Amino acid sequence: MSSLPALVLIYDIRGFTAASKRLRTADLGAFATGAHRAILDLFAQRPPTFVKNLGDGHLLLWEVADPPDPDLVADVVRGAHAAQTAFAAFATAHGAAGGELPKHVGVGVALGEVSRSDDYYGVALNLAARLQNLARPEALAVSPSVFEAAAARDAQLTAELRRAKVHLKGLGSTLVFVKRPFSWARALAPVARVAAVALLPLVYLALCDAALAVPGGDAVRRWLDGNGVTLFRPVRTGAEVADAAAAGRRALLSLLLAQRSPEGWFRNEVVPASIVGPPRADADIDVWAASQCLYAALKAPEATSAELATLSTALAAPFVKGRAIEVDGVKYGWPPHPGFPYTQAEPCLWTVCALAAALGREGAVAPADRPLLLERLAWTEGACKTFRAHEDGGWNIFPNQKEPGHHSPYSTTLALLALLEVRDAGLPWEGSEARRDELLRLTATWLAERFLPTSNPPGWRRTEDPQDIVSPGLSLQIHALLLRAEAQGLVTLPAAVEREIPRTLARLVGQDIEVAADAGEFGLAFRSHKGVDEVRNEAINFLWHPWGVMTARLWLARAERTGASAADLVQARRVLGHLVVDLRAKAIAKAGAGWTFVAAETLIGLSAVPAPR
Repeated sequence: MSSLPALVLIYDIRGFTAASKRLRTADLGAFATGAHRAILDLFAQRPPTFVKNLGDGHLLLWEVADPPDPDLVADVVRGAHAAQTAFAAFATAHGAAGGELPKHVGVGVALGEVSRSDDYYGVALNLAARLQNLARPEALAVSPSVFEAAAARDAQLTAELRRAKVHLKGLGSTLVFVKRPFSWARALAPVARVAAVALLPLVYLALCDAALAVPGGDAVRRWLDGNGVTLFRPVRTGAEVADAAAAGRRALLSLLLAQRSPEGWFRNEVVPASIVGPPRADADIDVWAASQCLYAALKAPEATSAELATLSTALAAPFVKGRAIEVDGVKYGWPPHPGFPYTQAEPCLWTVCALAAALGREGAVAPADRPLLLERLAWTEGACKTFRAHEDGGWNIFPNQKEPGHHSPYSTTLALLALLEVRDAGLPWEGSEARRDELLRLTATWLAERFLPTSNPPGWRRTEDPQDIVSPGLSLQIHALLLRAEAQGLVTLPAAVEREIPRTLARLVGQDIEVAADAGEFGLAFRSHKGVDEVRNEAINFLWHPWGVMTARLWLARAERTGASAADLVQARRVLGHLVVDLRAKAIAKAGAGWTFVAAETLIGLSAVPAPR
């Protein structure tokens, strides 16, 4: 092995590897062969000592004297400069036949010691390779020694080369001379780097605003909301929400009114208009579903006088002779579903809601019918006593429970709704307005005291079983009704509940209508109205969407009275817009494909939004 000085040129066709994925092998091979020949021919007058094919380029090496012949160095540099023009012309001509061919070539030229054996090795080759890589995408880069030798023979050529101090891999800080075509991207690169650094905070803010999972995103989004800044999380206007709610209510009301038997009673299951079946018999009425649907229809602002007039039969349906259960003067109410040998609180409480809503809505009840409905309301309130074993505010799901103090959070929640409806209608409970308000306060307080602020998420369990989980749907319903009770001065929200409501709403941002089932089973021992000891399970499905709408609307109304942070206000408005506007179509579709209670509760929730002005 011997050492000697050498002039080394390495060129590389840019984009050759990418082109190999687009072109057939034969076409790429023909292109490469022709391109290499177009470049190598430039050095035919001063042929190199050694040529090595690198696939998408070549290594050319001239063994030289020390010092090298300046004419040789100048000729090689001129050839390297011409290589860019020659390659571009060849690629353009060759590409006329079609195909996305490489258009650029980069060249590096270095002068230095090499070692010769079966091949050539040394720093000069490494330097030429680094210079070729530096000359991206289409440029010529030469070492200082090459520049000095060429400058002695070609002042014009060397005047085009610009001095630059760069860091080359494996070689450290190195002085080079480079010639590149003008490029706006390169000219603006220093400005772009400064702009990129300056824009980093804005990019981070944009990523946070887009609700992407970036560190600190929640805090930043809250700051953005507090300052009214957003690009990707729009807040629907009040008019948009009101219009969407009205349209949704109209669609759901029409759906429910179509789910009535020929006698005018609401069915418990949605029957598509395309299906024609036998009318449901009188005995099959489900008072639970019928009263819930009736209540929902009465709460819809869009219900016309003509539509309200058609509800009189539905109001009478629970009281058809033999349907309401009374044994030895004890009023029990109704079974949960037709044919069940026991009664349950829910049909009673929804019937109270329906009767109170009818009596409280102008035009819903003919004056001549009011005394009878008041009598029926009093009877139903009396039946509710069966499910209130103690005066502690908690309500039971079954009568005569083996454990009277094993109250049901869901039954208690419906009791609070029933009491609020009776109060809104200006009616008494058990003959007394004072008794009504006292019972309302007890019921609301019982619920408020069972809030679990440290659970995940915070909220209310479906039962009083310490092992039971928190129900998101039931929790939203309780939040909404406690806000109603507070607005009437009947209860003070515990601080933990007050703090949690905006957080609960925040978790609804972007929530889809189709979420995991939220249902609970309640197994209890009790004695039925027939004097039979029973152990029964009742499954309750807790919907979150309608009560999310009501919670957001009532919280915003509360904020108008008591004040709230700007961030919480924006968040609540965003949630309300999402639930009412964005999810309206999905909510209506879901309501039309199952049990009528889904349509009823969705209509109840949307009715919390004021009608458009």
